Amino acid sequence: MQTSQPAKKTASEGFDAFRKKIGLPLAIGLALLIAFMPQPAGLSPEGQKAIAIFAAVFVLYLTESIHLVVTSIAIIPAVVFTNTVKLGQVLPPYASGSVFLMFGSFILAAAMVKTGLADRITFVILSKTGSSVKRITFGMVLVSIVLSFMLPSSTARTAVLLPIALAIINLFDYRGPGRSKFTINILLTIAFVNAILSAGVLTGSPPNVIIVDFMVKAGLAPITYTQWLMAGFPPAALMCIVTWWIMHIVFKPEKTDIDGGVAFIREKLEGLGPITTPEVRVAAIMALTIALWISGSWTGLDINVVCIASVSLFFCPVIGVLDWDSTSKSVSWSVLLICGGGLSLGGILMQTGAAKWIAVNIFELLGLKGLGVAALLCVVIVVVQYLHILFATTMAMATAFVPILLELAKTAGIDPVLLALPVGMIISGYPLLMFYNTVPSIVVYGTGKLAVQDYLKVGPLLCGIACVVYCICVFTFWGPILSY
Repeated sequence: MQTSQPAKKTASEGFDAFRKKIGLPLAIGLALLIAFMPQPAGLSPEGQKAIAIFAAVFVLYLTESIHLVVTSIAIIPAVVFTNTVKLGQVLPPYASGSVFLMFGSFILAAAMVKTGLADRITFVILSKTGSSVKRITFGMVLVSIVLSFMLPSSTARTAVLLPIALAIINLFDYRGPGRSKFTINILLTIAFVNAILSAGVLTGSPPNVIIVDFMVKAGLAPITYTQWLMAGFPPAALMCIVTWWIMHIVFKPEKTDIDGGVAFIREKLEGLGPITTPEVRVAAIMALTIALWISGSWTGLDINVVCIASVSLFFCPVIGVLDWDSTSKSVSWSVLLICGGGLSLGGILMQTGAAKWIAVNIFELLGLKGLGVAALLCVVIVVVQYLHILFATTMAMATAFVPILLELAKTAGIDPVLLALPVGMIISGYPLLMFYNTVPSIVVYGTGKLAVQDYLKVGPLLCGIACVVYCICVFTFWGPILSY
């Protein structure tokens, strides 16, 4: 009788296990080394301790030795016990407007999905685009663009589109050798486009509100929903089209048409029946919310307050469509705590002068002093873009870099918005290098139909194009919008 042998770990699994094993001791060792080294010139004792804690958190975020939520809330006792800052300085970010905006965004997404409005919008758009492979994948791009305003979560948008994409893949009925290029094409299109659109709308992704929050903490005027939309949406929409086009070059589908594609979409749309009263209510509340967000600069209404007021309507008698017990399961409490921890740590770096000290030393060590504004911006954008390879979450990346970038801009004598916003959008919308860089990519990779090399064939190229596009945006039409 044969006994089953345990499956061997893949190289990726072995590296993950090693990474998690060394993460905690490495974080502790690095924090102690920085904390007890001779105090550098120009850095306060509190700043030195803040950098020690930042280094430990950075390592733990990279290695995920302990859950990101645990790392994020451990910041509180770490800074208080070391007397880096007072408790009253570390707690407020966990209940900041940015956290409540994300909370509201999860509720908005839950209402769209539960009532079926998200599915209806998807099939209505797909029914208009046709059944050729190019039209169907382009239809997925259009759906993603429309949903980016109503479903403020790239993960939620991907979750809506993925089952539809898998059904269309089955209709494609590829019977050749190896994997179908159409399968790779449509799955990567969904993941990449929804990640890219995160940079186009302020509420599109948690890192966006983190970026704005840090800018306010740095003494800058807050960027409104409309300003972000006018600056961020055009390059994001352009990159969505570029992504769709490149996918059809690199992963050219084996057939040009999908038999039964139109019938499938029509059947799904008819299966939804006439639009329901709950869908109408959600559509009306969403329209009101977006209108108030856009008009915020004229009405003076805070975007966070508008969001919370809108989602409250979903639970009201008569007009409500949600109940708290089931909806609370749709809220990613982990994301809210990670966001709070990131905002708190970034604020501590600023308050103690640590961010400024790091920025000044980076500026000197890399010889950036002689660079012009355009050259400095291009260098920083490219470096940060390809550092995505190290991160499994864009929130951790935004937390690590944005406070330092704001101080780097001040050190270079340029408007912080000019540097922080394009780099922030690159962080938020272009984690395209590997499957683990963002949740949408993880979700589609989890279908088992993609390989790691699929990402490498298109991800680095798209990231490079994005760097060029955003550099051009900064020096063309962004100036009048952002007043720099």
